[in-house]
Amino acid sequence: MTCAGSSSNPAGPLLLAVNGADERLQVALGRVSDQGAQLLAAQEWTVPGEAVRFLAPGVRDMLRGLGLTAADVDRAACVRGPGSFTGLRMSLSFVEGFAAATGALLAGLDHLPLLAREAALTLPAGGALLTLVWARRGQVYAQAFAPGGAALGEALVLPLAQTLAHLRSLPRPLYLLGGGLRRNRALFDELAAADPDLHLLPPGFDAPRPAALLDAAAAADFGPGPLAPAYLRASDAEDNLAAIAAGRGLTEAEARAILGRGSVPL
Repeated sequence: MTCAGSSSNPAGPLLLAVNGADERLQVALGRVSDQGAQLLAAQEWTVPGEAVRFLAPGVRDMLRGLGLTAADVDRAACVRGPGSFTGLRMSLSFVEGFAAATGALLAGLDHLPLLAREAALTLPAGGALLTLVWARRGQVYAQAFAPGGAALGEALVLPLAQTLAHLRSLPRPLYLLGGGLRRNRALFDELAAADPDLHLLPPGFDAPRPAALLDAAAAADFGPGPLAPAYLRASDAEDNLAAIAAGRGLTEAEARAILGRGSVPL
């Protein structure tokens, strides 16, 4: 692995960071030095399911505006999940393709600790955090963090009923944040009304600021890749494979065999 601060570029390594794990697609570009990361440019789009239309043109335009090219980028980091399957596939594929073309080194970032790290910088001392990212089908990706940001356990995928039980086991005061909160707001509003030590953070905490995304990327360990996605659960297509296969005149076993052949490296 290679530290983000090492580069043959005397101005410091140029770092590209991408987050496509949720509704807000984010791209940040900056320089890394011993003093940290300096944000040079950033773009954000709220385009769920459409990252492919914006990501490559957005990065190209951002580099051009600074008089740079893709070949100038030394490091490329990408949020690897959990989150939107489509957003993760598109962003991870883009970053790996970018690195293959330019020789940039790669790093993956975990989504839930990234959200917690951002929130912990602004919350009152002593507050625990629960990050909630929408997982579809009545589920959320959840991970709890102690005051200061240390994880209280592994990232989980939970049905809402289990999430509510998990809430009761966590310390107070407890701050909830993320797109999973937003998608189930009525439920969590009711819980917060009954528990004065339960606090719901506003939508600004659903995604990190671009500077925080870049800071997390600058602190990551880089290497040649590939990046392993952190999906935590099977995709909807995998769960519904039998029905999808039947619609194409295949058995589920035949469909799985086709998928298996497609996943074998050439």
